Amino acid sequence: MGKVLICFLLLFFISIHKIDSILTFRHYNIQISNQIAGNKKLMINCRAAGFMATEVKFLPFNTVWLISFTVFPRTLIWCDLWKGNDYVQYATFDAFIAKESFLHDVCGGRKPNVCYWQAREDGIYVRNNAVGTLKFMYKWETQNSTNILF
Repeated sequence: MGKVLICFLLLFFISIHKIDSILTFRHYNIQISNQIAGNKKLMINCRAAGFMATEVKFLPFNTVWLISFTVFPRTLIWCDLWKGNDYVQYATFDAFIAKESFLHDVCGGRKPNVCYWQAREDGIYVRNNAVGTLKFMYKWETQNSTNILF
């Protein structure tokens, strides 16, 4: 019985190592900021693979919404953002992927432990380095207002 347990633990740790174990079980945050001109609200709905969606949030201009979580293997969080006042312009994107390459290339690393996204009039930006430089990532898409589901 003891040998089976040791083998299982060894295989478990090897498998974690192969999926960016440096991130596993760390606490991490996603921040979404509304900087859309004209005091427009930002409608937010985020989901994690295997979990229910967050409540739909209506974020006022110049405010930030925070999601805090623990990173597990294969953590994936994606968000849908809609630009007010009519909410026909939207963007859907992966806000967090539990891979070192995603954190380095998109979020700018593990320090600080925040992947910071900012909605502006022309689209969605991410802070991709520690000094706070924002990088344009996604433009707003447009959908017919009769197809919006609330």
